[in-house]
Amino acid sequence: MSKNVRTNPVTGKLDYYFPMEVKDDSVLVYAREYGYEVGWARLGFRKFLAVFVPCKDQVTDSHRRTTFLDTPSDVQRQRYLNLIKNELSAQEAKKRGGRCSIPDGRGGLKRCPCRIPNPDYIPGEDKPKTIPVKCEGCVFEQFRQEHTTITLSCLDHEDEAGEMESYEVPSPKSYYAADRYEELREQFLSFVKERNHKLLPLADLLTDELTKSEISRELGDAWGTVTSRTDKLKELLTEFLENIIPL
Repeated sequence: MSKNVRTNPVTGKLDYYFPMEVKDDSVLVYAREYGYEVGWARLGFRKFLAVFVPCKDQVTDSHRRTTFLDTPSDVQRQRYLNLIKNELSAQEAKKRGGRCSIPDGRGGLKRCPCRIPNPDYIPGEDKPKTIPVKCEGCVFEQFRQEHTTITLSCLDHEDEAGEMESYEVPSPKSYYAADRYEELREQFLSFVKERNHKLLPLADLLTDELTKSEISRELGDAWGTVTSRTDKLKELLTEFLENIIPL
């Protein structure tokens, strides 16, 4: 597990690294090509594979080589906090989204807190000021509920004759979206074969949701070649969408 904040062995000051989560193989290819560190990161309560991007000032030359400059720790820290803000906010919302509503002692309700003061805390000792609130053995057991899941039986209702009628989930508009996509994919591949058969292998892999890096390895072509052919394929796609798909 790599650290997001580290002590620079040369200057003795803190350096900050933003853990950019790896969600696509192309990010790994880019990171390794340009020398970024890749490893497991921890941010909040999550652990994930990440590319560690220095929060330093940088310059990029004409060959797209990036050089990181000496940057004060306080500037790095502010940049780091701005970059992780959205992730931590999302985690906080997720934690609070499943908390129970409990009596506030004044006749109302409040959200059950995530942490409470630690009764064993003594200033100067190593015990934490607060401790997490766990649901096991909660004194407000009777107020617990299922926050994110509602069983379909709860939605059963009486019909006009006074008999119970089971709730049926309506099919979403996109229910057959996958079948429709496969149908359009076959039409598009036939269109490409007719107009420019050399682009057919690329179209086949792209519509199968492979990345450019994966396609480059699959076809044995350079990444730049795949990119230039993709641009040509986009022109065919535009023509296909304008003339083939019914409005």
